[in-house]
Amino acid sequence: MSQPAFEMINGILDIWKIAIQAVMFLVLWAAAFREKKSKRDGIAAVLFILANIGIGFLPCAGWVRYGVSAFVIMGYAGICYKKQIGKAVFVMLAFYNLHCLGFLIANSIYMKIMSVMMKSLDAMQESYLQRVYQCQSIGMVVFVFFYMALFVAMTVIFHRLIKGEAVMALQDVILLSILNFVGSMIAGVVNGLMIVRIDTDAFVLFDEQPDLLWKIPMIAVLIFAGEAALIYFWQRYRILLAERQKHFVEEQQVKAMKKRLEEAENFYGSIRKVRHEMKNHMANIKGLAGAGEYGEIEDYIRRMDETMQELEYKYVTGNAVTDVIINDKCRRAEKAGIRFDADFRYGGEIPVFDMGIILNNLLDNAIEACEKLETGKGFIRLSLKRKKQFLILYVENSFDGAVPVSKGSPLPPTTKQSILPGIITEHGIGLENVRDIAERYFGGVNIKVKGDVFHVTVMLQQGEVGKVSK
Repeated sequence: MSQPAFEMINGILDIWKIAIQAVMFLVLWAAAFREKKSKRDGIAAVLFILANIGIGFLPCAGWVRYGVSAFVIMGYAGICYKKQIGKAVFVMLAFYNLHCLGFLIANSIYMKIMSVMMKSLDAMQESYLQRVYQCQSIGMVVFVFFYMALFVAMTVIFHRLIKGEAVMALQDVILLSILNFVGSMIAGVVNGLMIVRIDTDAFVLFDEQPDLLWKIPMIAVLIFAGEAALIYFWQRYRILLAERQKHFVEEQQVKAMKKRLEEAENFYGSIRKVRHEMKNHMANIKGLAGAGEYGEIEDYIRRMDETMQELEYKYVTGNAVTDVIINDKCRRAEKAGIRFDADFRYGGEIPVFDMGIILNNLLDNAIEACEKLETGKGFIRLSLKRKKQFLILYVENSFDGAVPVSKGSPLPPTTKQSILPGIITEHGIGLENVRDIAERYFGGVNIKVKGDVFHVTVMLQQGEVGKVSK
């Protein structure tokens, strides 16, 4: 084989390798950002592949292409994924680590094959140079094949491991990138020591240390296994923390509902007590009337009226628990200067415990949003309607316009700090619980923002079908 033919084959293999790298990077990117996909990402992916292949035709070192690509990627992430910039950094470091690990393993295989083939050549033959080019071409084909197979296999494993939902803070990126740095540095050291010129002689690493032909690939495999395990356990840790937070909030809601039940029981106990004492009150009034103490009668009736007003509810919903919840939220809202209106008649179509959690969460969120406004500008409207077998609960409230619903996200981002440290939540746990209950009753939650008014619609299917346990 002639030198021009060898160089042509080598150039083709380089372009093919670059194309594989670009595609594998996009596979990792899609895994990390799988919750956000758009046509813009598709166009950017095609341009990224073409740009990398185009740079491959230019007479420049590989680090130039990697540097340009990294600069473009971070710029794109800064524009389109501002809150996920840490995840973009992790994807780049993970990609470069997989590239280096694939290089280490494939290079050892290449050096072993070249060693065997070169020993079979006779330097005294006239065709020696052509045979050398032929052997090098075969070796490069084998190198690219194993490099591609390893790169694809490792990327597919990462694609399945990376879930894509979690936000990566700086400490997360540092934790998950330690082994990425280690793999990249080892590849750099091995590449630098591969062939070292010493005056007129050369130090060939694998000739001097042949045992490294199997030790280096083993190190690469262990680094990959360690990185994969680190990603897996980090994501499991995140899931456990999220579940812990959710259970904590659910426990608080259960306590709140128990308190509401106790308040309802106390309320109706007070009513029974007043009814029981009504005979005594009437006897006292008759006694005062008989004695001509009309001023005392007026004062007595006034005190009775104050007692009755304390036991009187503005909204009667048909259920003791929902009576307590709605009237309690109404008093809290009116005390804060928030207009509160409710058209709610509950017939027990679904368990009152679940309905109570929905009301507590939605009305608490609405009151907190209105409390950020000037006194007198906030309002809350609550209504419950029935359409065939469905219950439809509407809650709308004014707010300051600072909590928009993100595109592609069913729930708005929370403005609250996490109760438990170390947990970063994308959505308010309260709304998550409302959605979980709605789905349990084969319904759903719909959120809309119109100007400075926040609309939440919860649809629940009533009847036996809605009583299926979660």
